[in-house]
Amino acid sequence: MHIFRALSAILLITPAFAACSAGTSQSPEPATFVETRTSMEPKPRGDTRLQSAMMRAHNDARAKVGAPKLVWNDELAKDAAVYAASMARTGKFAHDPQMGRSPRQGENLWMGTRDAYGYGEMIDAWVDEDRYFKRGLFPDNSTTGTWGDVAHYTQIIWPTSLRVGCAVASNDRDDFLVCRYGPAGNVVGRDPLKG
Repeated sequence: MHIFRALSAILLITPAFAACSAGTSQSPEPATFVETRTSMEPKPRGDTRLQSAMMRAHNDARAKVGAPKLVWNDELAKDAAVYAASMARTGKFAHDPQMGRSPRQGENLWMGTRDAYGYGEMIDAWVDEDRYFKRGLFPDNSTTGTWGDVAHYTQIIWPTSLRVGCAVASNDRDDFLVCRYGPAGNVVGRDPLKG
């Protein structure tokens, strides 16, 4: 079994967890998800597979709420790759402070046991947050009362985010997935279904 932990900029020793940046200084509380594994064989990898899995999952989730399709952006993917490599090198799972970057990019993070998860499983951890989503102004969008339980999902469906780029980097133990969004979503006081 592997454990998912959804957090924002909090490092815990767990086999897999995720984090999402938002336009607020609050940190969401960790949420635990348990998943049974039928195989520990390494999952297929590659840039084409990554882009295909990310675009399919993002745009399927967006279609369900009437948001326009995202397009892949190589510059966002390059920025995501640089930051994923930094996390893999340091082993630190935390949001990029994006010092000096204007405008800031939206960011979803995921970390899990190296080669244990396919790309679809990685992003499904974010998309599956839709089960806790409720309509309202961000960050009051979670049926649990904790915005971090839906913050990856709200960034994915944010209708004014039009571009995405993602990358995965690995160290000896873990995979790090970073997706960057432009323009950033999760804007405090705005409706995730209207932007």
